Amino acid sequence: AQSFSSFGAPGGPVVELSRVLIIDVVNDVMALYRSSVGHIQFDANIDPTLPPVVARSSELKEVLVNLLENARMAGRVEGTLVSIVASRDDQEKVLLQVIDDGVGIAADTLPRIFEPQFSTRSAGAGLGLAIVQKLVRSWGGKVSVSSTLGEGTTVSLILRSWESRDVH
Repeated sequence: AQSFSSFGAPGGPVVELSRVLIIDVVNDVMALYRSSVGHIQFDANIDPTLPPVVARSSELKEVLVNLLENARMAGRVEGTLVSIVASRDDQEKVLLQVIDDGVGIAADTLPRIFEPQFSTRSAGAGLGLAIVQKLVRSWGGKVSVSSTLGEGTTVSLILRSWESRDVH
């Protein structure tokens, strides 16, 4: 239900963008995933000197949970690794990536992954990546995905640093 309301809710109160420290959000989310039992390993490598980004903390958590869940579902064997990596893209941007070495996404499927209600799985609403894209764009950021079948997937978010928020 939350996915549907996040994706399609017109109007409603607009929460102002704020100064978000990626390392804090990632630590919160990783506390849940690192404690999970299973064949998937979760890891984070966040540059502690990253500037704050323009986002909404709760939405960034939602984005990361969506991406980590997709990566978890793509895990195939014991030892599958899912990593969150964040670094400076340039002086005004931050690169935040979720990288997995799971099953990957077929090249003919890749162009459709951000479509609402598109899914390659029988479970789920197919809204996860559509929501990710909508939220990241609402912060003035960009999302891209690269994937190789049988090797894994990298979802890259380019986020504006808080200091550059007035620069378009």
